[in-house]
Amino acid sequence: MAGKIILNIDKAIYNEGEYVKLKVDCETLNPKQTMHVAILDPSEKEVFSADQYINSQKGSYSTVFRFDTKQWRVSGRYKAAAWDQEGTRKELFFQFKSRNS
Repeated sequence: MAGKIILNIDKAIYNEGEYVKLKVDCETLNPKQTMHVAILDPSEKEVFSADQYINSQKGSYSTVFRFDTKQWRVSGRYKAAAWDQEGTRKELFFQFKSRNS
């Protein structure tokens, strides 16, 4: 049985230099759940990805990004996605504004 995935960030628009906390919550019956997390830039190029093992009935994963590296130079609509090995997927979108735009 596939679990429910909840994907959250703290706001919808970020400016260069700000921090974003991406949090994934997963409800699953599988005790060794693997969750894949990715962020795609406006051209659908992957700028971040991680595989996270969630070892509890209600697991969570979170990470913090600071928008100041080379991969965050493109302003526009980014997509954050999380999915498990059963194919359950959750996506959300946010806007990023670089100083040059």
